[in-house]
Amino acid sequence: MKAPLLPLVALLLFACGESGKIETTDAKSNQIATLFENVSAEKIDYLESLFSDDMKMVNSKEMEFDKTSFIAGIKDMYDLFDDIQFDAADGDADGSEIETNYYANGKVWTSIWNNFSATGKYTGQKVNIPFHISYQWKGDQIIEEYQFFDMTAFENEAIARNGINNTSEKITFLFEMSVNPSKSKAEIKALMEQVVPYMRENEPGAYDYGYYISDDGKKMTLIEKYINSEAALLHINNFEKGPNKDPFFEMFSFDSFVLTGNASPELRKRVEGYGVKFRTLVGGWTN
Repeated sequence: MKAPLLPLVALLLFACGESGKIETTDAKSNQIATLFENVSAEKIDYLESLFSDDMKMVNSKEMEFDKTSFIAGIKDMYDLFDDIQFDAADGDADGSEIETNYYANGKVWTSIWNNFSATGKYTGQKVNIPFHISYQWKGDQIIEEYQFFDMTAFENEAIARNGINNTSEKITFLFEMSVNPSKSKAEIKALMEQVVPYMRENEPGAYDYGYYISDDGKKMTLIEKYINSEAALLHINNFEKGPNKDPFFEMFSFDSFVLTGNASPELRKRVEGYGVKFRTLVGGWTN
């Protein structure tokens, strides 16, 4: 989904019909309250029965998931956090609330505004995150869910887990290079204007790509970060077969190349010809 979700859902919820009704103590509102009681108690069976097998969930980053992935995500949340709690909804429109909209066209949506509080299992950090979720019903089951909240705490906890468990797939290339004689900062900048857009367009798995020059303009540090070994392999293939290899080596010479992370055997073999040194993650966490 490319369009912003919040305006679309707001339009759907509030502009579908003027003659519908809103309930806060009906069966469907109560089911959502029970849903969150079960989430807090880490009881997954209720969720599996309440959500349709044909459901879709769209998260705050507009990523869409089916029921299997959705349930797996809930289980993963239990691995990331302890003492998951939600505020009580009291129906006074003054805090955490649940309400169900019954529209004249027959559509039924239930929305919840609440706070997620928990303690991270890997960082030890206590979090309190306001959230809004809307659910569309088909009969007695939920067919669609849309989430709106800041996912940073979840992402940070997953990063910490990866570091502790040594399971991060992220790969970093660290190059120390010399700027070839007679090459100026202006020429380097011109090369960057060619290389960087190519990376952005062709390599979605590269999430950090930075050149750092010394004060005298003679040395360059290049840091490249990839989400996994496959993304790093794609970069190598694009670099060797693409338009930037020759201009790059006209500008720079490698002094050293360090690869950090849990590189796949294929990636290790692929970079052997570059005189690489490997460093494997043993602790901490990485972004």
